[in-house]
Amino acid sequence: MFEPTEPARAAAVRAATLADIARRRTLVASAWNGRELINVAELLDIVTLSLYEEEPTRPGGICESARLALADAEATAAETPGTGFPVGFGQYVTHALDRRPLTVPARPCLTGWSLADEDAQLVAALNTLHSHLAAAATETVALALLEAVFALHAKRADLAQFSHG
Repeated sequence: MFEPTEPARAAAVRAATLADIARRRTLVASAWNGRELINVAELLDIVTLSLYEEEPTRPGGICESARLALADAEATAAETPGTGFPVGFGQYVTHALDRRPLTVPARPCLTGWSLADEDAQLVAALNTLHSHLAAAATETVALALLEAVFALHAKRADLAQFSHG
């Protein structure tokens, strides 16, 4: 019988945490964004279950069904910026498996110096949280840091929407 590795369990818990964040955001989202957040959450549920139940088939310790569901969740979020989920957010799940450096996605040019300055501050805070996440002593600490990271990503998404009307 298959038993997931410690990194696979950590990645599964991170996917479940992101699904919870998506579901909580539906409470304050528009109908369109709420529907897409539910889609993201359901895809992340598939990632969670796949990581617990399937042997890794891909480099980095991820199984194919988890990789595909994560790619679909990322695509859904990218098509709906109002979800507040950043482009490439799957890195927060796969980081538990491959320990690749976390990156902050670029934002389209913000109009107005005060918005650009605020975004620069958020990026600096995200980079700091990324370094803490990479060095987290326990997965409990990592999950708390993920909550903070996604709060900052939501603020960046709000800034971008404010800037572009």
